[in-house]
Amino acid sequence: MAGKILFVAPPTNATKQLTPDLGIGFLASALRGSGFDVEFIDVRRDGFSRASFIERLRKEPYLFIGVKVFSTSLPEANEILTAVREALPHAKIVIGGPHPTYAPEDALKSCPAADVGIIGEGDAAVIALARAFVEGKGVADIEAIAFRDGGAVRVNARASFLDLDQLPLPAWDLIDPRRYIGHEDLWFFSKGKVTAPISVGRGCPFKCTFCSDFIVAGRNVRYRPVEKVMDEIALLVNEYGVDEIHLTDSIFTINKKYVYSFCENLRKRNLKIHWATPYGTRLDTLDAELLRTMEQAGCYGTSVGIEAGSDHMLAFMKKGVTVATVEEKIALIKAHTRWLVQGFFILGYPTETRETMRATIDLACRLPLDMAVFAPFRATPGTEVATYLAEHEPEFTPAWGNHSVEHLVYHPRGIGVEELEQWHRRAYRAFYFRPQVAWRYLTMIRGKKEMRLLATKFKNRIFRRASTEGTAPPPVWA
Repeated sequence: MAGKILFVAPPTNATKQLTPDLGIGFLASALRGSGFDVEFIDVRRDGFSRASFIERLRKEPYLFIGVKVFSTSLPEANEILTAVREALPHAKIVIGGPHPTYAPEDALKSCPAADVGIIGEGDAAVIALARAFVEGKGVADIEAIAFRDGGAVRVNARASFLDLDQLPLPAWDLIDPRRYIGHEDLWFFSKGKVTAPISVGRGCPFKCTFCSDFIVAGRNVRYRPVEKVMDEIALLVNEYGVDEIHLTDSIFTINKKYVYSFCENLRKRNLKIHWATPYGTRLDTLDAELLRTMEQAGCYGTSVGIEAGSDHMLAFMKKGVTVATVEEKIALIKAHTRWLVQGFFILGYPTETRETMRATIDLACRLPLDMAVFAPFRATPGTEVATYLAEHEPEFTPAWGNHSVEHLVYHPRGIGVEELEQWHRRAYRAFYFRPQVAWRYLTMIRGKKEMRLLATKFKNRIFRRASTEGTAPPPVWA
């Protein structure tokens, strides 16, 4: 089957990190398995100017161009999409990723250059679209897509979720982790030199009101076969020089049998790598034996979603834990491992008060955490809290495209944006300006990279000035 396909990852202002895109890696591998040729451009990684990007696109007759679109980065995505349309006026343009999944109709309305949007797991839909384009057929019968029908947007029903036993390894040659060395990592003090993300499963059974994972991958947790994951790690170690992996799935520790098998197989295969779970771990899934097993297999750290410092807010968020549980589990981690532990918190959640924000800051400082992130609240379409806001605060309209870690797009009633910004600065200063924390950071710095990253984080989070939803993001081509 003929046809060349290009995937494009635009830069995003939602985060400064730059890591291999696993989603595109999986889609590219699925397409290759069906006989298609696939190329990939990461605009920030590859350093394209607008002119060089357009010139690059005009060199190939692509079957279609796929562009990943985040709800937090619509302006950047549209700059890329506009350039694609200028370079290839008659090409098919397909968008996928978070925003087409969360809000498919809005995604096509917000991205006028796009023809089709993929909803959720795109592994089957992307193949169906490629075949339809090759054969000159319409797309109206393809599951899990949104498409233009005259002046309207039609949204087709989702397909059943993918059997991960059949999932191929990502196309690592396109997302080579060695090409991301030198860029900021999510995990602040990585132990390795070449780091790669690994996904072991999909789906989330928990009911956190702010979480959108279930929208993409459903409530039922599915895991990739451990042997296939080990094959992937071995490939990364032997072919790409990877010496550290980051598990991207917050559901990793839900299935303890899977964790034990994962750790045992790392030892059996003699895959001596550093690894961590910096994207989040459920505290209520941890016990002493599990922690010791993970550390013995090379795990050196984790991030945990704590979110709030009062039982009232935790209940409103439907976290399923109490402050007492949080304190117990963090103490358990520190008692049985030497892990670095980072806590995720949200300041400015709906119904938040000054008292609950103060409780969150107090808890963060009271816990034996090594790092803390105090994120602003973001209402993702389709989440329970977004429905709550539509019913109780209809005056709030999400300003898609300004949702960085440092950017405030919402403030609770009774607390202005300037005051909420002060609470965020207060939280970072209270946590990081303690002597023991400052000393720990100084002793962990290994070189100029960490020094630059530390300076950037302090500038953006501790000494920042108030930012509001009207602030325009920097352009892609600056």
